[in-house]
Amino acid sequence: MKSWTQFETRASDAATFVTRRMSPFVKGGLGLVMAMTLISCGAKEPSQISVSGIPYNYTDQTVFRVSVNGQGIRLLMDAVNPGGVSGGGVVCCIQIPVGATEAQVEVDLGSTKYTTRAKIEKWWPDLAHYTVVHVLPGKKVVIEVRSVDTWPRQDLMDQQLTTVGLTKQVKFSGPMNTGPMERADGVK
Repeated sequence: MKSWTQFETRASDAATFVTRRMSPFVKGGLGLVMAMTLISCGAKEPSQISVSGIPYNYTDQTVFRVSVNGQGIRLLMDAVNPGGVSGGGVVCCIQIPVGATEAQVEVDLGSTKYTTRAKIEKWWPDLAHYTVVHVLPGKKVVIEVRSVDTWPRQDLMDQQLTTVGLTKQVKFSGPMNTGPMERADGVK
């Protein structure tokens, strides 16, 4: 904020110096142009961010396509045994409203499709680059916005297996997050 104030002061001083040496007609036109320039320089926070989409399939059905708010993440993700996961390819880019808490997700299983409102977990990191879409058993979808560590989630997998009464058949051995991303400073 301090640097913006310094910029405004310097711009005003420069405008005053130049306009003292001009005719009244030129002064009026220049004043209008300067005012419009300063107004247009005011930075606004974006209402949406463009992020890469990364889907994961934790279900026993092949997923042909996943769309978030009508924007496709076009990947074929193989069916997996309970406790397994497939997917993980990155597709650029989808738009997500800043601070959104839900998104509409369409999951295409080939012969059928379903649409659901998916929870977008909080918090959003300052440098959000990825929207990770977890397609879970029982037509549940969870979305998280992350800057790093875009791996599958052990907690979501275990929770959904319990919810739908399935016993884990695969012990996944790849990199995996244990839960939702949290702030390092402890602020909720």
